[in-house]
Amino acid sequence: MSAHAKTSYIISHTIARNSKPFSDGEFIKECLLDSAELIRLEKKKAFENVPFSRRTVTRRTGDIARNLELQLQHRVVNFDFFSVALDESCDVRDTAQLHIFVHGITTEFKITEELAAMQSMKGTTTGNDLFTEANACLDTFGLKWGKL
Repeated sequence: MSAHAKTSYIISHTIARNSKPFSDGEFIKECLLDSAELIRLEKKKAFENVPFSRRTVTRRTGDIARNLELQLQHRVVNFDFFSVALDESCDVRDTAQLHIFVHGITTEFKITEELAAMQSMKGTTTGNDLFTEANACLDTFGLKWGKL
């Protein structure tokens, strides 16, 4: 992977981690170009070639999310036991959001605790609805109820 692509991923990750709009990538690029002009003019060309458009930041953030999900899928395969925590809250549009957390342990006593999924709950949020979403999440990660 080129230095330009790595830079783009790092800044996209920082934007997502700080809950900033993806369009901030273009602002950050402008700041980098202004700084490069003052510090080292020859580096300005390198910064001009780093992709920071809203679409690129969106794509990079999606790539990072998929990578994190794959890492979690590889870790949960080794769980000997796990627990699940559910949290329901409403977003700004009054739509119920279900957060599903997984906490697992391996035979080597390696502990993992991660947000496994966040689902928008359309309509009702009965116990059956919550169970259905939690069960689908566990199936996605290949977690068996016998290890709960």
